[in-house]
Amino acid sequence: MELRHLKTFKFAADYLNFTKVAQQLNFTQPAVTAQIQTLEKELEQQLFIRIGNKIFLTPAGEILKTYTDQLFPIVEEIESSFAELSNSYGNVTIAATEGFWTYYFPNIIPELLKQYPQVQLKLISCNRDEIIKGIESNKYDIGIISGELYKNGMTNIVISEDDELVTVVSKELYAKYPVDQLLTKFPFLQLQADGCYDTRISKYFRQMKLLSQNVIEFGSLEGIKMAVLNNIGVGMGASVSLKEEINNGDLVPILVTENIKIKTSIITLKEKENLETIQSFINVIQKNWNSISTMA
Repeated sequence: MELRHLKTFKFAADYLNFTKVAQQLNFTQPAVTAQIQTLEKELEQQLFIRIGNKIFLTPAGEILKTYTDQLFPIVEEIESSFAELSNSYGNVTIAATEGFWTYYFPNIIPELLKQYPQVQLKLISCNRDEIIKGIESNKYDIGIISGELYKNGMTNIVISEDDELVTVVSKELYAKYPVDQLLTKFPFLQLQADGCYDTRISKYFRQMKLLSQNVIEFGSLEGIKMAVLNNIGVGMGASVSLKEEINNGDLVPILVTENIKIKTSIITLKEKENLETIQSFINVIQKNWNSISTMA
């Protein structure tokens, strides 16, 4: 049985007038009659009888009407649910590192909530490796990482190529020591080892012929910034996270001729990249990320 034939039957059972059914469904009356006859043939039952100028349901027609009256409200619910899905609906989990949440997402989250109020958001802060594992295991829907990731089954979308890692020192240490002594006398403060950062920083040190006596790893950019402000050592962090302190003179950038540029990417499972809600969220993040990068 085809759903369209059942729909025609339902209208016919409600109106008991094939002419009105044809008008409602924008069919010709012969088309209505043909669909009813097809349904009767499939069911091997007569559904209508004509007595004089009136049409009546047969016992088989009464039984079928009972079921079509139950069926089509369910069909409408299905269509409504899928319509909501096509307009971004459901749950979305976004994972990113602490620095991204602190400096980028405060401007992005209100835009997501404004455009997609019916979507339930879950926001997770974790390191790069945990983000990748979470995407692979379908624990997270969208991940924001530094660098790029190209693996089977995953999609990588570069949303920024201009993020810089800058080396900074407090104004007190900068005034007291020559630049060439800072890294030999004080520890170098950096984020915990990350494949994206670690290789670039090592190369940076070799190119600049620098060697720190000690390296201290931090779990967050904020930790590095506070340590540098308290004269603990020389730190490296994302320019967007240090902009305010550099502008007001509390931190001084050094070795500015060779700042490291890092790409930022959105990652998701290939199976999810074409889902309406995921694609919509990626578009909003990408659009607003670029505007934040420009302001920074």
